[in-house]
Amino acid sequence: MQEGTVIGNIASDIGLDTGSLSKRGLRIALGSGKHYLDVNKINGYLFIKKKIDRESICEFKPECILNLEALLENPLQMFSVEVEILDVNDNAPRFPYSVSRINISESKLKDERFLLVKALDPDYGNNSVCNYKLSENLYFEINVQTWKDGSVSADLLIKEALDREKKSVHNLILTALDCGIPALSGSINITVTILDENDNAPKFEKQIYEVEVSENTLTGATFVTLNATDADEGPNAELLYSFNPHTSEKVQMKFRLNPRTGELSVNELLDFEQSPLYELFVQAKDIGPNPLTGNCKVIIKVVDSNDNRPEIIVASSQGSVAEDVPIGTVIALFSVTDLDSGNNGRVNCHISDNVEFELQQTMDDVYALVTAKLLDRERKPSFNINIIVKDEGNPPLTNNKTIFLNVLDVNDNAPLFSRALYEVPIAENNIPGSLLCSITAKDPDADLNGALKYSIKETNDSNTFTNYFSINRDNGNIYSLQSFDYEQQTFYTFNVVAKDSGAIQLSSSVTVNITVLDENDNTPVIVSPWRPHGSIVSDTIPSSADEGYLVTKVIAIDDDSVQNSRITYHLLQVTDQTLFTLNQHSGELRTRRRFGFRDSSKQRLVIQARDNGNPSLSSTVTILISRSDPEVENLLTVNDEIETEHLSSLNIYLMIGLASASFMFLLTIVLCAALKCHRNSSEDSEKSAHRISCYSQRDSMISDLPAHSTLYSSDAYWHSVLLAESRKGKMLVRQSMPNGTGFIVSSLERNQEQGTISELADTPIQFPIQKLDVEMCGSTKSYESYENKNLSEKHFG
Repeated sequence: MQEGTVIGNIASDIGLDTGSLSKRGLRIALGSGKHYLDVNKINGYLFIKKKIDRESICEFKPECILNLEALLENPLQMFSVEVEILDVNDNAPRFPYSVSRINISESKLKDERFLLVKALDPDYGNNSVCNYKLSENLYFEINVQTWKDGSVSADLLIKEALDREKKSVHNLILTALDCGIPALSGSINITVTILDENDNAPKFEKQIYEVEVSENTLTGATFVTLNATDADEGPNAELLYSFNPHTSEKVQMKFRLNPRTGELSVNELLDFEQSPLYELFVQAKDIGPNPLTGNCKVIIKVVDSNDNRPEIIVASSQGSVAEDVPIGTVIALFSVTDLDSGNNGRVNCHISDNVEFELQQTMDDVYALVTAKLLDRERKPSFNINIIVKDEGNPPLTNNKTIFLNVLDVNDNAPLFSRALYEVPIAENNIPGSLLCSITAKDPDADLNGALKYSIKETNDSNTFTNYFSINRDNGNIYSLQSFDYEQQTFYTFNVVAKDSGAIQLSSSVTVNITVLDENDNTPVIVSPWRPHGSIVSDTIPSSADEGYLVTKVIAIDDDSVQNSRITYHLLQVTDQTLFTLNQHSGELRTRRRFGFRDSSKQRLVIQARDNGNPSLSSTVTILISRSDPEVENLLTVNDEIETEHLSSLNIYLMIGLASASFMFLLTIVLCAALKCHRNSSEDSEKSAHRISCYSQRDSMISDLPAHSTLYSSDAYWHSVLLAESRKGKMLVRQSMPNGTGFIVSSLERNQEQGTISELADTPIQFPIQKLDVEMCGSTKSYESYENKNLSEKHFG
């Protein structure tokens, strides 16, 4: 058939719609006929691509099959196609020589046979040589023989007795005919020379030798010895062995025949896969004056040995797949072949050390490599899939092929923080813009799927943490935007979100707790005894005060915490060290002993309140203590009466003594008056401050107001202050705080000019509460008050 001839339709044979054929990418992927046949990708017709010569493809084979593997994509499918090549009688019989010479002794009798040269026809079956014809003559005829393998040969027979003297040479024409349509023929000239009498031809032990030779037999190895005998004597019985002209030149190249011994050996390496059978025609010829020949046929069967490794031919393969492909996805299609036969050609196929993949046999010797488990790029980003094939020969032969597969990333992993919770301590009074901590998260995905951006999660309430903190979107570094004050806020809690940059973004969040650490940055504030704007505090003590008498109690508060707010009290300066003692922890100032007449009537004390920070901070208060003695005047009056009773009986010296006593009395009166005036002046100074106020919660924060102040307390620490103020005749005001954490205490000076307690309730001093409980000298009364909007929130915490 000519090139381009259509021989079939693959699409119709496999039941495929031609409309979708172009999308499926139909093509011939594998097979021995790939060079000669091709398929139309649009309509599925199978056509001849290159002209076919059966004799060159399937020489000496009774059946000629071209194997094709048709491949469809989307999805991948493979189909086996077998095309049988039918023989056409396109080769005429041909003789290896143009002239054949035969020597025949004249002593040969009628019907004796002489082997004629065999014609060759590469066609098969009826198209090969099926008959011979001899040109007409008087002395010879032919006998045509058909062998078991179907081959045909002709023997020359003597029809009439020969007479060399009459005719010594006979020229004959032998014609070989095939049975094809039309029949073809070939001819050869046969020259028969009539020899003189050497009437015994050599004879072989067997007419046909059948020998089996392994295909891995080494060159030069002898596998059979042919033996022929000749009944003649002398030179007529000495034989030489040679290949008969019936033996093809290719076969003669494969084997070597020893002309003297008849040993047949291997001249070239044999290959069972190329030719499993050889036929040799051997003749033995004597060396007499008229040499005679004897002939035999040697059939050599090549025994297969396992000398061919299995081959893996990949038809289609994917270099990369996404990690989320389903189980059963086809990765590659390949076929397995082994040129050996029998068990040597049976092949087993498997893959090694890859549980993620498996093999599925789609057809004979055709396999599909598919996924057996879900892939995970983060666990294994690529695979070297080793396909191993092994035949069943002895010993078995193996082969392998590695298919590389790259797994493409899918955004299937959310960012993961290195900690479940970040606890970050920072010191107060930090520098704005300083680095607080670094938040890190990891994402095992690749490229943009693993590129993380950090942000602070916004909340719905008014507390926006972005006003206090900022975060680097790329590395997660958190910076402060403000300087923090422990006394204002101690804790900040917010969430940091890490989000990848994949097409479908995944995110995770982590909680960050910022704890502000206290520093000793607040000086203790002395709230009792009250001293407006740092003035000296004055107080009085009766001369009759016994040892241990409570003069006053110094109370200081510190806004810091823990050690920084732990306050101790110390006497820095004192007029008389033996007169007063100060409790270091409670701040109570007491007398060590009773006042004596020699003790100064005014005592100056400087008391320091110092915290326990490092370095420590302190405040001081100066207290002037005056002694009051109401019994002195009574004592002087009694002395004057005694002196008057004894005046008449005393002499001038007693008069002088009385004058002296009078002078001392007057001096005492002047001193008492001056002391009284000084005391009133101190009291007026104290009354200039209408109220003593302080504010404290659990973190001890004080607000010092110039004229009005309020004490907020959540414990009983201030109870002693209230007692001390009540003892001095001051008015106490207390009100519970709105949040229930403490109460408000206010101290007012009781001034006669201000009127009664009820009148004081109407004074301009206002409190941020609706109802006040006023305590004075044990009695309680409620008063209404109004919110003073002019006071800042700092005044009331």
